[in-house]
Amino acid sequence: MRIVVGVDGSEASRTALALIAATIWPTGTSIRLVGAYELAVNWAGVAPLPADDAADDEAQRTLFDTLQIWSDPLQRNGCVTESVVARGRAADVLLAEADELRADLIVVGSRGLGVAASALLGSVSAALVDHAPCPVLVARGPRVTRILVATDGSQSAEAIPAVLLAWNAFCDAPIDVLSVAPPGGTDRGLLLSGLLGCEARPFDASHEVDRHRVMANEMVARLVAGGRHAEGAVRTGEAALQIGAAAADWGADLIVTGSRGLSGLRRLLMGSVAHHVLLHSRCSVLVMRGHVPASQPRPVRLPAVARSWRGSAE
Repeated sequence: MRIVVGVDGSEASRTALALIAATIWPTGTSIRLVGAYELAVNWAGVAPLPADDAADDEAQRTLFDTLQIWSDPLQRNGCVTESVVARGRAADVLLAEADELRADLIVVGSRGLGVAASALLGSVSAALVDHAPCPVLVARGPRVTRILVATDGSQSAEAIPAVLLAWNAFCDAPIDVLSVAPPGGTDRGLLLSGLLGCEARPFDASHEVDRHRVMANEMVARLVAGGRHAEGAVRTGEAALQIGAAAADWGADLIVTGSRGLSGLRRLLMGSVAHHVLLHSRCSVLVMRGHVPASQPRPVRLPAVARSWRGSAE
């Protein structure tokens, strides 16, 4: 595997690295530790302050040395590590590194900004979930002992069993598969169908529960066929709330969900389950990004980088 890890020296970064170190990855896995930093901003002119080259070099060297030290536990697990320091917005730098590496996974810690702060200030993890070329793992704990897989029949959710089985990570953790049927009532459906320009369909609660039970059972069958211990369940209600409640009830410390990639009016009206789970969950969250393998060439989103330090750990 090829993994990109965002490291900023915070306790959240330590948690992410602890989770990676505690996980058994496929032999030959390479991990790129990425530290991003930005220049101080002159708020009076809303522009970066003039760079002090000596101070800039010192900041990069200090961060680079920190990454090298933090890579030691990962090397002891047999992984090959590399450290990269670049100047630019953290999300932009991580996306560019993931594209350049053709990463299979991006891992970041959760800074715990809360819903209001994330909405106002933006969140690195939320930006990655929107734009990453591969799955994104937001770490909130140092280990994974039980997994909740949320499925809704979408293409990204359907990729979950294949990805988990291919990685063979978290292989000792039992898996609970959950599919959430929508709540009863037609008012919301009629409103959404009218605004989105699609045909409204009569709501059949029992049919929806049966349909979601089939989804859960099919995913359980795929996981069991791959040698994993899995059980299925169905709940009814708002998907994000039910996923969070089930994770708490069942003691899951990792939620795995798909990302439908909604944008614009559709996201405003329907919301993004992945975003809600990411913001509200108390445990780690792994979001599958689409169906395009990360190993396929993709356009690189270049951040504003003045200079960078790169090197493999000795």
